[in-house]
Amino acid sequence: MSLQFHLALAACRKEGNGNSYQFNELLRALYITYHLQEMGFGSLPLQVFACAELGMNAALSKRKEDQAWFVDARTASLLEQILALHDYQLGAIRLKDLSAATERLERFIRSQRASPLPNELRVEARKLAAEWPSEAEPTATEEAERS
Repeated sequence: MSLQFHLALAACRKEGNGNSYQFNELLRALYITYHLQEMGFGSLPLQVFACAELGMNAALSKRKEDQAWFVDARTASLLEQILALHDYQLGAIRLKDLSAATERLERFIRSQRASPLPNELRVEARKLAAEWPSEAEPTATEEAERS
């Protein structure tokens, strides 16, 4: 399970390499990891999940325009944090915990909800994203690396 999530991220972070299956695997990883954390396995800031979801949604919108299954560097970095937590979780949980988290994801998929994340968390993520420099603008770290 962990390997397929890491391979999906590796493919989707390179423009033109990802596909719908890999993109969906990243969403599965995001939500299962979130549900396992809610069950007490991990303490990643909840904004990481919400900002990653926001980035994935933006990638989906862009995909409709250019047919690419691609996540930007910021979203990939957030997904790396989520996958690192998921790797830890897999070593700490029992099969019944994973089954419970998977069932929660399946209930969400059958629902009409836009996200399993709390709405107030998603609103906060949109506010945070509005403060980020655009992908076209280099960050201070990127500027320093170029010097």
